[in-house]
Amino acid sequence: MKNFLLVALLLAGAGAVPASAQRHVQHMASWGAHRGRSEQGTYYELSYTSMLTNRLALRASGLRETGTLSGRGDYASYAGRVLLAPQLFRLGEVVYVHLLLGAGAGYERTGEHGTGEPAADAQQPQRFTYGPQAGAEADVFLGNRFSLVATATKGYLFNNPLLDQWPGYASAGLRYHFR
Repeated sequence: MKNFLLVALLLAGAGAVPASAQRHVQHMASWGAHRGRSEQGTYYELSYTSMLTNRLALRASGLRETGTLSGRGDYASYAGRVLLAPQLFRLGEVVYVHLLLGAGAGYERTGEHGTGEPAADAQQPQRFTYGPQAGAEADVFLGNRFSLVATATKGYLFNNPLLDQWPGYASAGLRYHFR
């Protein structure tokens, strides 16, 4: 984590100029890389955000989660999410906080790498899941092009998920903003 913050501060120097009030204007977009913890394991997420209006964004992302479940061994989960992000508030031109509302769909596999015991009830070790998600996200701008981002979401999954019926995610990351 220490190296991540050092890289973030060095990259911020490339865009460190006074705020120009183009943080959240229509047609701005950003790419983000996030690392976080779920209630069961850890995950990496790549995201794309597009500002639809000055106060509303559309966020699409893909994530890969891994971890270990007792009795089922190692697992891997791949998910895609689409979230609308209306702006809740901002602090000057530095901090922007958004509500996240949308849905996600994923694919779960347990018993990775031959770990875990076969289920006695012959339950499948893999499954597709889907469901609504909600959360909040804060961008702290380091300049006009880069921001540190913190995200927290909670969801509900249908189709009898193997990992968690109510998954929660919390992450920190770096975003690059462009027009």
